Amino acid sequence: KKDLSIVIPSYNEIGNLKKLLNQVNNILIKNNNIEFIIVNNGSTDGTKEYLKINKHIFPKIKFVTVKKNIGYGHGIKYGLKFTTSDIISWTHADLQIDINDVVNHFKKYFPKIKKKKILIKGRRINRSFFNTFFTDSMSFIVYLIFNVEINDINGQPKIFSKVFVDKILKYGPNDFTIDLFLLLLVKKNNYMIKEFPLKFKNRLNDKAKGGGTFIGKVKLTIATLKFICLLKFNFSHKLWK
Repeated sequence: KKDLSIVIPSYNEIGNLKKLLNQVNNILIKNNNIEFIIVNNGSTDGTKEYLKINKHIFPKIKFVTVKKNIGYGHGIKYGLKFTTSDIISWTHADLQIDINDVVNHFKKYFPKIKKKKILIKGRRINRSFFNTFFTDSMSFIVYLIFNVEINDINGQPKIFSKVFVDKILKYGPNDFTIDLFLLLLVKKNNYMIKEFPLKFKNRLNDKAKGGGTFIGKVKLTIATLKFICLLKFNFSHKLWK
């Protein structure tokens, strides 16, 4: 049993996989108390073949495969089924956030996560006004509807207690709104959200799958608004307790 399980869904990120896997492998060589679950989330770019060929090079990493891509959230939920730790984290595979930062902040806040009701998350800095505007607008809407203050909803990573995994698997959405679902879930259970600033890097390879473009941000905004309405009007209060 490990102290931390990190789930990383990867959809058509073959251009980033080699660097990502080397980073993860270097972390695992130095940290026996951490496990990584890399989810091939129904990729169609040769990821499946690449991992099959290179799997023996990275024996410490857990590789799991979703046959057909249903969404980012579904990939996370599938990966959660293979975790063994009491503390869970998820983040992206696009290398815009340094995986080492996830581990370093886990170590920094490990005692608090074990003893207190707290979720740790990154808050992206050095972003453009355009990107920050979309992010802050969604946070404001969430505050108006739920009276809950949440910053940078899709900021990575998320590090939290495994007590929420069952409800994520049962009720969590299959798209990018899974981040909002988790944050509302921990807030409604009186958990504190502790943020740390995290430098957001430019994407080097492959295309953004979520809100990386204007069209992507519009789609993500619409999906988030629909999910907010679903949570507000259709979900039982039993979900939150």
